[in-house]
Amino acid sequence: MPIFARQKLTIEEDCLLPTPKIWLTYTGPNPHKAYAKIMELLKDNLKIKPENIQERDFKWDRAGVPEKFSGAIEAFKDFDRFTYMLLWVDFNGDVKPSKEFGKEGSFRLSLDAVIRTDYPQDTVWEKSLIYEIFRSFWHKMFYQERRYVYREQCRGLLLDFQREIKAFLNILPKE
Repeated sequence: MPIFARQKLTIEEDCLLPTPKIWLTYTGPNPHKAYAKIMELLKDNLKIKPENIQERDFKWDRAGVPEKFSGAIEAFKDFDRFTYMLLWVDFNGDVKPSKEFGKEGSFRLSLDAVIRTDYPQDTVWEKSLIYEIFRSFWHKMFYQERRYVYREQCRGLLLDFQREIKAFLNILPKE
């Protein structure tokens, strides 16, 4: 969980290096149903608590044909006291009536995530040079390897999320 401190030292790394985002594009039947699947995957596959998921934006413009929709979701998953994964899911698309499928259209999704470690620095002790020396030593000798494991875990979760969305939308990899 993010640390709510007036002052803190934050260390942040992208989970998906060297490419910072995953992009999915889909054209076909029922693209609007992907939103419910995204929420389900966040809760069930990534094991993110519902209270840690924020719908930042959701718009559905039904004024014309095709109907346009877009949304942004932000979520975080705790790994330990200091480190958590911060995930952003942005999507947009359009749907129009179809005789064959009911509705068809297009859908574009982007996934981005970082591993963030926050060390609070509110107290006099946490701001002292001695504490900073101990914290730096502890981080280099013990915690840096743990952060590497968390980054790989974050990468694995995002790739599984991508695979599940592709399976839901029936997007097969191009060969």
